[in-house]
Amino acid sequence: MSVSVGCENARNMITIKEIDCPECGGCIEVYIKDGRTTGEVVCDACGYGIPENIHPEEL
Repeated sequence: MSVSVGCENARNMITIKEIDCPECGGCIEVYIKDGRTTGEVVCDACGYGIPENIHPEEL
């Protein structure tokens, strides 16, 4: 039972990743869950938006 609880906790974990803005090169913090972004994030410097539910490698 503890193995399945550990797997469920790992699956629900959200990590923060810093990426370079594709538009201006500034730093954007995106939230990753299951390898995809959660929530839309906007660059503070230029306003470039990163949509929800994409792989960070697609940027």
